Amino acid sequence: MRRSALVTWLVCTGCPNDGPATGGDGSSSTGTADTTGGTEAPASGPLSCPAGESCTLVVVSQAFDDRIEFYGARGSQTGYRGAIDLDLKPNPMGDNSGDFLDEPYGLAIGDDGLDVLVGHYPARQLGSMVSFPHEFLAAQPEQGTIAKGTFFAEGSFTAPVRDIELGEEEPIFMLTHPSGRLLVGVFDNDLFEAESSWTNPGQILVVDPVSGEVGKRSLGMLGEDGCAGAWSLVWLDDAHTRIGVGCDGDEGAALLDVSQVGQGSVADAAASIDGCIADAPFPDKRVRYLAPDGDGGILLAENPTTATLDDGHLWRFDAECGAIGGPGTVPGELWEVREIVRLPFAGGTRWLMATGRTAARGLHVVSDGNPAQVCRTLDDLAPWWTAPDGGELHPFALALDHEGRGLAVGAGPVDPADDMPSDGRVYWLELDDTVDPCTATPVTSVVDLTASAPAVVADDPSTWRRGPNVVYVKQYGP
Repeated sequence: MRRSALVTWLVCTGCPNDGPATGGDGSSSTGTADTTGGTEAPASGPLSCPAGESCTLVVVSQAFDDRIEFYGARGSQTGYRGAIDLDLKPNPMGDNSGDFLDEPYGLAIGDDGLDVLVGHYPARQLGSMVSFPHEFLAAQPEQGTIAKGTFFAEGSFTAPVRDIELGEEEPIFMLTHPSGRLLVGVFDNDLFEAESSWTNPGQILVVDPVSGEVGKRSLGMLGEDGCAGAWSLVWLDDAHTRIGVGCDGDEGAALLDVSQVGQGSVADAAASIDGCIADAPFPDKRVRYLAPDGDGGILLAENPTTATLDDGHLWRFDAECGAIGGPGTVPGELWEVREIVRLPFAGGTRWLMATGRTAARGLHVVSDGNPAQVCRTLDDLAPWWTAPDGGELHPFALALDHEGRGLAVGAGPVDPADDMPSDGRVYWLELDDTVDPCTATPVTSVVDLTASAPAVVADDPSTWRRGPNVVYVKQYGP
């Protein structure tokens, strides 16, 4: 259910959800290399980068606390850069139970500004997208919080900020198409209900962030084995013509051709989406996260829906949804699997897989053999899975830079309370891409980006960090 899997702790995810493309400016969210966003850095505001400099920024959805945060990871302006208050349905003293939760989630940065998916606004079962133009953000002071009242009053957004009501249930994952249009994954089931009820096919929306027009494509078009409960989205190729979608409701993934999404109306663009289903044959499992394999196919993780500590599986599928050999093993003590990113190195491909909810929580390396197998745990990161207040942190959200040499990690408590503070963290890891991570750690340094942010204060919910659920990496400059 949602409380144990997405809200109480959940990488546009993402994907923030995401293998890395190479060259040029780019961004990545929930593990997906997404180099199609805006290329010119704003001169001021939380997304700014000084002219002539290279900057790496990390944008974070604090989904449980209805807030967006900005950090500098590289460049002359590192550390905390500010935040946006997105508590549209106010949480009394941080209590986000019932209808209070808005849940900002998927992120995208394009030429026009920052787009944020809000999973439960205007209502718990109806999501929307909020667009913050660059000129609006550039006018805001850095290191401060952009107050809700500067763009939202009496239940409506005020220009130039605006919302696009998507009219669907759980639109939470997003990628930027090279055309500038946005691809939005819709779960289309009630995540607060039992997983056995997640039978509706998911959808892919094609959204024009300028006109606000929305085209819709049901994944039921893939047949009776369609993609029920569409989850994370990842790019499968550097040209950004194909995407992979996790299908949690029916244990598999959809591999989709989105090469024509930039053509015609948004309705025509949505109708052009087609693909196939990669089916993991074990029923009643949790299948949410996948990553590209660099050859047009995917690595797909499957594990139990509850903490039985039974082994899960690592499946590989080719570009035509055919299984590649037999499955590898996800050891039972690694339940549950969270974000996965493809990690290229000089000798081939590896993947980094986040797991949480057990004592074995952490980042684990997966080999590209047949079958794929967990080959190493990054034990050098173990000290970072304890919060400054002594509480346990469980990694979830992962996003690589476009060279595969930097990684943002969101980590938070295993079960944050509806109305109590937690001290989740956002880390930046520098990686050595010449090292085979199966044989040695690729991590050369770790920076706690949240160390420079306002400290968590027990009686001030605007400082709480109960779930940095999506991390999005944006790069500017040479």
